Amino acid sequence: MTTLFLSLLLFSLVFQSPAAPSPQQPSRPTQPTDPMPPPDMDYFLGAWSFDWNVPESPLGPAGKIKGTETYKKGAAAGTYESEIEGDGPVGAFKAHATTRYNEKERLVTRSETGLFGVSLTMTGPIGGDLGGYYTIFWEAAPFKKDGKTIKLKGKTQMLSPAYYRLQMQISVDGGPYTNLGNPWFHKADARSSS
Repeated sequence: MTTLFLSLLLFSLVFQSPAAPSPQQPSRPTQPTDPMPPPDMDYFLGAWSFDWNVPESPLGPAGKIKGTETYKKGAAAGTYESEIEGDGPVGAFKAHATTRYNEKERLVTRSETGLFGVSLTMTGPIGGDLGGYYTIFWEAAPFKKDGKTIKLKGKTQMLSPAYYRLQMQISVDGGPYTNLGNPWFHKADARSSS
């Protein structure tokens, strides 16, 4: 009996491969050619508070903008509506944005009215890595304010479930792009709106 037990134990130790992955472990390291998992744009659902130090520009005076942006799902698939409320160097403001995600083209489009007293549309691709970090690279269509032609570009970095960062640059009348601030958005509530 003891010999049978020892034989079975030895058999199981010899033929159990320590290198064999468990069901939870990947069978190999990720490769650069692995497809990017699709982003979950429901990430934005809920309320986000933000602080934004802006320099003086044709969009307004320098100072701090503080506020909240609250996202909910829109009527169409891949569409999100958001309301923005805050205070800035020129006083209290309200704005509205509609964000659309085209999964096939991995393209994000955001149309916004009220922020800085203008209407603008920003469009760009979303890229990510296998670790689940995503970045939207966007550029706004040129628009005019107070006789100046303004172009904006930047990126939105989805860094964690509780924080994302916006990096924005501005060009005035065809000049070089300069920094317009890098606000952090902090998830104000953990509940998702539907």
